[in-house]
Order: sequence, then structure tokens, then C-alpha cells
Amino acid sequence: MSAQSKEVQNTVSESAESSAPLLLRVIVSILSAILGYNFSRTAFFREYPLFGVRYVGELMSLILAGSLGYFALPTLLIQANKWFEKLVSNAISDIVSKFWEEQSKRIQEARRDKQRQQAQEKKDQLKSDLENALLVDTSVLVDGRILDIIRAGFLNRTLIVSQNVIDELHLISDSKDKIKRQRGRRGLDVVKKLKKHVRVINPQIKGKKKGVDKTLVSFAKEHNLTMMTLDYNLSKVADVLGIKVLNVNNLVNALKTVLLPGEEIEVEIIQEGKEKNQGVGYLNDGTMIVVSESKDKVGTKVNVIVKKVIQSAAGKMIFCDLVK
Repeated sequence: MSAQSKEVQNTVSESAESSAPLLLRVIVSILSAILGYNFSRTAFFREYPLFGVRYVGELMSLILAGSLGYFALPTLLIQANKWFEKLVSNAISDIVSKFWEEQSKRIQEARRDKQRQQAQEKKDQLKSDLENALLVDTSVLVDGRILDIIRAGFLNRTLIVSQNVIDELHLISDSKDKIKRQRGRRGLDVVKKLKKHVRVINPQIKGKKKGVDKTLVSFAKEHNLTMMTLDYNLSKVADVLGIKVLNVNNLVNALKTVLLPGEEIEVEIIQEGKEKNQGVGYLNDGTMIVVSESKDKVGTKVNVIVKKVIQSAAGKMIFCDLVK
């Protein structure tokens, strides 16, 4: 459609809109005039003619009624129509407003119920996950022997490696110190490998300002968990608070080879001892073997006989003599 056709159509539309009130006025005016004329003929001026002439009253009634219909009634009708439309619009607006307000309340309440339900489900899931679970600290993961214990089938429980511990391992792995950096990376690798053998969960434990160790102790106390650690001081704190602790070192000591005086074993002399002519070797579990008169045997395997066994806080030492 061309721009000129659109302009003509708009002009016609505006003309129709502007003539609508005039058409209404004309129609109302004609109807009012007819009603006024009929009223004057049937009632009043038939008995009481104006100026003695009945037709003058009827004509004036027709003019008056027509004028009233042309000027006053359309305006009143339009105002009444606007008032009615406003009344209906306000009523509908109130109904819609109340409806949406009620729906909003229901939606918000449903959302709150869903959030409460999700929170309860998470709480129940965490409670289920923590049953018979073992809380592992950073020292155990850096040490790495827990992986061998699990691979051997001696431990088959859900492990709790909190996000706080993982964050600490990540911090250590970014250390400028080479040894610390290696320990941190080894701990992260152990976590990754553990997930292939047992179930590992990583809850975010609140309370970072307390420090990782204090946070773990509080979490273990709150949920009645067993804690696995190699930290001596942390073990003592946990014992004081009534928390059960599993220490890998205690397990290793319990599994060390038991040797009695008089038994004969084979051992490789690794290095010279502190005393004169002594040589030092180790069992597979790390127990130190001190062999007298073996300084010249470094780098060779020899048969020795157990002389005495000394148990101390630092560990177990076995003193032996060469088999002659």
C-alpha cells in the first residue's frame, strides 16, 4: 500500500471518529424531539394551549426536547459510559490484582516449601552419608599410606574429605617451597586415586576462621565421627573431646614384625652405625636393625641373630650379632 493511500485511509478514519459524536447527537436529538412532541400532544398542551394556540406549545416542546437531545443527553450518555467503563475497569483491575497477589503468595510459599524440602533432603542425605564414615585430615592424605590400606581391603568405609582439606592441599601445592609443593600435589593425587576404590564425599564445612584442624574436630564432635589423622597434637585434642581417632602410625606399629631374641634373620646392611664397627639395616616395615661387627658389610646381605629388642616412643630397635 502506498503512502498516499495510507494517508487517505487515516483521514477517512479520523473523519469517521469525529462524526460519530455528531451522529449520536443528531439521533438523540430526533428521538428527544419526537418524544417531546408526542408528550405535548397527548398530555399537557391539549388541555392547556400556550398563548391560546395548541400548535405553538407543541412546536416549542419539539424544539426544546430536540435541543436537549442534541446538547445535553449525548454528553450525559458519554459521561455515563465513561463512568461505567471506569467502574468496570477498576473492578476488573482489582480482581486481577487480587488474583495475581494471591498467585504470587502461593508461588512464594511453594518456592519456600521447595527450598525447605531441598534443605531437609540435603540434611537427610548428609546424615545418611556420614553414617559409618571416616573423617580424613590433611596429614593422612599427604602421607598416602591410606591408599595402600584400602587397596589391601582392610578399610572399606565412606571417606569424608572436606572441601576445607582440599583447599588446604591446593594451598600447599602452590607453595614456593619445593618439598611442601610435592607434598600438596601428592595429597591431591591420593584423593583422586581414593575415589576409584571407595566412596569419597566432599562436604563444605563451615568455620574457616577456626582453622582446618579445629573445624574438623568440631565437625567430628557434632556428627559423632571417627577421625583418621597422623597429627599427634590433633589426636590428643580429639581424645580429650571424646572423638575416636585412627592413627596410621599406630596401625603400622601394630603390624611390625615380631622378633624374639635368638631368632635368625637375613638383613642388608645399608650404612654404618654410630658405634664402632656397627652396621645398620632395616626390615620391610622400617624397623631399624643394628648389627655389631658389620661395618665392613655395608651393601651386602648377612645372616644375623637377634640379641635384644628395645621398644621406645621413637619406635622399635633390634640389636643383632652376625651369625658365625
